[in-house]
Amino acid sequence: MKKILLTLTIGILLASCADKNAEKEVKKSADLNVAENKTKIELKYVDSWNQIELAHTDDKYGEWGGDTDIIKIYSDGKKYYADYAKYLGNVGPPEPPSENAEVKIWYEYKELESKTDSLELNNIELQLIKDAIIYLTKEKINNSSFPTHAGISNSVISRDSTLIIDSYPSDEWKPFQELKRRLSEK
Repeated sequence: MKKILLTLTIGILLASCADKNAEKEVKKSADLNVAENKTKIELKYVDSWNQIELAHTDDKYGEWGGDTDIIKIYSDGKKYYADYAKYLGNVGPPEPPSENAEVKIWYEYKELESKTDSLELNNIELQLIKDAIIYLTKEKINNSSFPTHAGISNSVISRDSTLIIDSYPSDEWKPFQELKRRLSEK
């Protein structure tokens, strides 16, 4: 009887220790997840001088393109920000500029529908930017090179032009669309 009681007691103690160890592991794992979420994501390539522009043009008007969404990412050295703008496409080529008109970026010849500046970016949005760049790079590498006259156009371009990824014809670029949605809600 004493042997059974002793075996039972040891079993209960071992089970109790195992439960405590399991609780510690769960807590340790939860603490790591919290720490990972608090770890600041950085885009070291983006600084107070260099910025990255993400551009998406849909194929709403076939060979004339469509609406263009532009997200410019920049930093003040401490925080990251984004400017978001939507330019409307139309059927037909853009009007030629006046002879003495100021030279503009190609999408600035389109009608501006909306623009929001200086949106502070959080970790989720910074991760979406990284995901968007990686996604477009993979798509570019895996796309066949063939002539086309219509389709979606996506690009990533740095201010200093050392990073240029142009994908045409492309797809909906899901990380970009999620980033655009999040910025539009701010």
